[in-house]
Amino acid sequence: MKTYARKPALLLSAVVAAGLAGTEAKAENYTLCGASPGGLWGLLGVGLDAAVKQTDPSSSVTYQTSSGGFANIVQMSQGACDMAIVHMGEAVIANNGDEPFPVPMDDFALVAVLYNWAPMQWLMNEQFAEQHGIVSIADMVGKPVDLVVNRRGILPSILAEVALEQAGLTFDDLSSAGGSVQYQGSQTAEELMKDGRGDVWTNAMFIGTGSIGSIAESVDLRLLSVPEDVVAYMAENYGSLPSVIPAGSYEWQDADVPTFSAQAALIVPKSMDSAEVEALTRSLVENIDQLTQVHSSMQALTPEIMQSGKSVAYHEGALAAYAN
Repeated sequence: MKTYARKPALLLSAVVAAGLAGTEAKAENYTLCGASPGGLWGLLGVGLDAAVKQTDPSSSVTYQTSSGGFANIVQMSQGACDMAIVHMGEAVIANNGDEPFPVPMDDFALVAVLYNWAPMQWLMNEQFAEQHGIVSIADMVGKPVDLVVNRRGILPSILAEVALEQAGLTFDDLSSAGGSVQYQGSQTAEELMKDGRGDVWTNAMFIGTGSIGSIAESVDLRLLSVPEDVVAYMAENYGSLPSVIPAGSYEWQDADVPTFSAQAALIVPKSMDSAEVEALTRSLVENIDQLTQVHSSMQALTPEIMQSGKSVAYHEGALAAYAN
């Protein structure tokens, strides 16, 4: 793994000195901070490795498991990896110095958006929705909703809490109205929805995710819409993308449902050599098929999407590659 000149890095709980300096004229072997093994980000690591090898067979991308994007930003700033995959919302939170970061961390730049079509899906038990007249997340105000969100402190649960607050509903309000908030991973969330211990589950997921189909086999579902002003707020402040889940995405869905989507991106240190980043970016663009073929959910990726990020600045090397 290479080292680059970096500013002091910040741990989530304290300030530490990165103490790294020096650059290399030519990059061949990269370490990539991703997430848990076996998931989509791990497959993207395989695709990134294959893409750079198409340009230079001696190059490589070695995938390093991690707890996710927040940790990746810290680890990359400390020199534990040369590049990282993050959700755009995590990058925005780091730039702003919002929790879990004690102060802003902004010593990184975009190389490419890797996907932007993981909509925040608000899946409610149809019987409960009909009983309480709920078609939008704003309609949950004052209702005894048992809400299931992803694990506490990771981006999807943060997005859920912020979106509901913008719609006029806090997590405490849910409890006051006789409902609850349960922080669970997808497998447990699926079980809670199936047996009626959860009324609505929300997470940033690709359309057609298997767990949704599994829940729909046990209970009727309704997708809740997100108000336009909430979508706009999430886009402006959390790097989300306004989106619509088209009618017919599920056999039980008969109308378009507006919401917002999470985006994932590849980032590198700002101090990384511009020529190196330009060469890396060009390899990804020219060999984009190596990324789209890692999983069926990646087939929508295009060079236009790769350069579509707006919430965080691109590295000047990446901009040069896209311009040529």
